[in-house]
Amino acid sequence: MAGRNTIPHERFILQTRWKLLLLALGLAGLWYLAATAAMTPDELRQWERVRAAQLHLSQWRQGSGGTVDAAEDRWNCGLIGMEWSSISTTLGDPSAKRTACNPAWAVSLSRWFIDLGLKPGDPIAIYSSGSFPGFLLSVLVAAEAMELKPLLIVSLGSSSWGANDPAAPWPVLAAELRHKGFIRTPADYYTLGAGAELGQGLSPEGEALLRSAAQEAGVELLTAPGLAEMIFRKTDLMVQHQSRLLVSIGGSQANLGDGLEILKLQPGLVQVDEKSNAGNGVIAKALQAGIPVIHMLNVKALSEFSGIPYDSRPRKVAPVKVSVGLSLAGTIIFIIVLWRHRRWKFESASG
Repeated sequence: MAGRNTIPHERFILQTRWKLLLLALGLAGLWYLAATAAMTPDELRQWERVRAAQLHLSQWRQGSGGTVDAAEDRWNCGLIGMEWSSISTTLGDPSAKRTACNPAWAVSLSRWFIDLGLKPGDPIAIYSSGSFPGFLLSVLVAAEAMELKPLLIVSLGSSSWGANDPAAPWPVLAAELRHKGFIRTPADYYTLGAGAELGQGLSPEGEALLRSAAQEAGVELLTAPGLAEMIFRKTDLMVQHQSRLLVSIGGSQANLGDGLEILKLQPGLVQVDEKSNAGNGVIAKALQAGIPVIHMLNVKALSEFSGIPYDSRPRKVAPVKVSVGLSLAGTIIFIIVLWRHRRWKFESASG
């Protein structure tokens, strides 16, 4: 009787192993289909350029006596600032600032540029706050690699852990990056940031520091009587530049407008037919003018949308976007196999 029971038992184990192997291969196949292609040589060069720039800034800031928080800048990005300073505007999350430093953003951005059909020489507008210098570096590297023609306006105030070190605001960081050849694009204009991008809410010390940084950089400070006029000026400059794309980084008030609706706008690439929740700022004006927008805010959602790990050590891998359909297919396959798989097999004791 023992011999008769041994053969079916071994067959059952063998069948189970084959089922699990086929399940693993099937799920691996779905994962492969869901993943984006590996980085091209051009994308790899962009990744390496961003990372080399970060490592240089990290060493340079430590050597120049700047304030570097080793615990928060644990991956030596060189673009993580302070918890609070005279040029801080709002509270920020250090994990979001680290995520923005992932060099894979340059890869995602270059792919968005290609998806939009951009060609060398095409004009684009890059409107950034100082809150996410990691994003801004990746945008500039990707735009320069494709030889696009940027109109660059940066609001200098920054939320916590962004470019808010008084010894190293964005104009100082950008000057060092250009000096070492990591980027070429100078800013066309700066704004003070904070309320209405006119410095409202900044301390007198902070405003004076930012004005001095802009003056030393030789970049004009864009001014206006109020928020509505600042929105108009930035929109007009974008239209005059004949921009084929607006890249909006961070929460500059003129970019977003003064309503809460904009907070519901999906991050990432926003096409011109997706005007709902666009608010009343420059982003909304761009979409109304037929200009698509890359909206880089709400970093957790943007990270999920783009397939770039949140708050993860930079690794030389391409962004991996998970397809909802393929994820659902994998779940269904797993449930079917689990339902049909018999964990026990009863043998007759007779005979």
